[in-house]
Amino acid sequence: MNVEKKVFRILAETHTLIADKLFNRVYSEYGIRLNKKKLRWGSVAPDYLPYYKFKRHYLEESIGYISSEIVNLIYISRYVDFYNMKPFFKRFFSKRLGIISHYLCDFTTKPHAIRETCTNIEDLKSHIKYEKDLAKYSLKHEFKVLDIDNSLLYSNHFITMRQSVEQFVRFVVDKYLENESSFENDLDYAMSLSFSICDFIFETIFIYSEEMELQFI
Repeated sequence: MNVEKKVFRILAETHTLIADKLFNRVYSEYGIRLNKKKLRWGSVAPDYLPYYKFKRHYLEESIGYISSEIVNLIYISRYVDFYNMKPFFKRFFSKRLGIISHYLCDFTTKPHAIRETCTNIEDLKSHIKYEKDLAKYSLKHEFKVLDIDNSLLYSNHFITMRQSVEQFVRFVVDKYLENESSFENDLDYAMSLSFSICDFIFETIFIYSEEMELQFI
């Protein structure tokens, strides 16, 4: 197994674990059963598909992209009956949600948060070791849903929805960085940020009205 494939396999283990928790979250909170296979695939796709090599997995490079993806998913889904979803849409939605989760998790994982870009062999070795150790730790970690203030997502009517999402993600990443670096911090923030954005997506779709159209400009 070459180095690149080894990195991808290690990354996949943690991302799919978060995806499984996201699947359970959606079902327990909303009674909606997503396509678990597509959700898991979406959660690792950015590490495999060439397209995402141009969407780097660091906050400053991709916060605009992922904020737009979140808002676009809401807009596309605004008239969907999630309790009677067509199979093709369920597959599409699940995969897109997985992709969004992937980036959010990367934003709150140490090698990405401190911009370990793997442009030299030492960074690459450090990145691989960290991800390997994180994946091993995650199997025994008792995940905790953090008490994140989600008001930034809902309270400001003077900026666009995309701007609100970006502002919120930056806020959470800043809170994450204030804590001492640890696997526990990485995993709890990765899951909690994914949960917060997932809840925002569904709740915004459920309360959608024509008056919200301007938010998508």
